[in-house]
Amino acid sequence: MKLALKWFAPITLTAMGLAWISEQVALLLGFEPPPQDLVKLFTNPNVAWQIKAKYAAIAVLLAPVLEELIFRMGLFRFCLWCGRRIKKEETEVWNGSLTFPVVSALISGAVFAAVHIHAATFLPLWFLGVAFAWLYWKSGTVFSSMLCHFLFNLVNLVLCLVIGAGSN
Repeated sequence: MKLALKWFAPITLTAMGLAWISEQVALLLGFEPPPQDLVKLFTNPNVAWQIKAKYAAIAVLLAPVLEELIFRMGLFRFCLWCGRRIKKEETEVWNGSLTFPVVSALISGAVFAAVHIHAATFLPLWFLGVAFAWLYWKSGTVFSSMLCHFLFNLVNLVLCLVIGAGSN
């Protein structure tokens, strides 16, 4: 858990920087990326607070748990297993003492980003997927990536609510 708290700020700031860069590149190419559906919901002053509260609970509490179980404990570990099957001479041990399995993290991170179905945030979400895989691998527990994911979603929710309140 200490690892997640230690790396939360650098991971979050990097993802936010990548989101800004992605948006700037899109604007330079003449494409104005639309906000994600949840961002629209949270920044819309006409949406009732009860609906926002329901979606906030899903985004901040449920999504990090389910997504970390699916993408880190499921897909990332499956990619590791496939990699070991392909390279029979490689005998990685799940203790963080060997080099980080970059290809497995890149694949699981790309799928994580793709299922969010928002082209403008693909790059920052891919980074987050890789970073969460690294936290999971380094700590040896999915709770580290869950905690960092929870905090990331919480920060983004607060920002959406502040932006939404400021636009009234």
